[in-house]
Amino acid sequence: MFKFGVNDIVFYGTTGVCRVDGVDDVKLGRETKQYYVLTPVSQGGSTVFVPTDNEVLLSRVRKVLTKSEIQNIISNLPADAEVWSNNPAERVRIYAEVLKSGDRGQILLSVRTLLTRRRALSATGKKLHITDERALRDAQRLLIDEFSYVLGVEPNEAEEYILSNILPEK
Repeated sequence: MFKFGVNDIVFYGTTGVCRVDGVDDVKLGRETKQYYVLTPVSQGGSTVFVPTDNEVLLSRVRKVLTKSEIQNIISNLPADAEVWSNNPAERVRIYAEVLKSGDRGQILLSVRTLLTRRRALSATGKKLHITDERALRDAQRLLIDEFSYVLGVEPNEAEEYILSNILPEK
């Protein structure tokens, strides 16, 4: 676990890329606790408070990937692996765990799995289940947020970069 300084850029849970604005004492009821104050980089106006003494929540705060780490994750993505269960309720649980884990390799694998399945279903006139679409949207949002920040590109360019590197040609 690393300590965070003011203006550090971090990746937090399902929020995405955030700037550490400081540590504040916040009084809730009779108790005052210290919290890291995080501001999402791409979502102006919101603030996230993470208790400095909560190891579970702190474990969800990670350093932002570097360009070489992004390239390494993409190049090491197993060609034939997927994150899938035929049980829709199980898929909801699996995708929620993957997002919560913050493991960008598993998140990329989930995105590739869902996009591949969407493509196959579309060819037969069918659609992904709404919960799968939601999982896909949430996973893409996190990846696009971090990749666009790290690569210094617009979100649509980060999305194209991801798609061109993880999906086989049609």
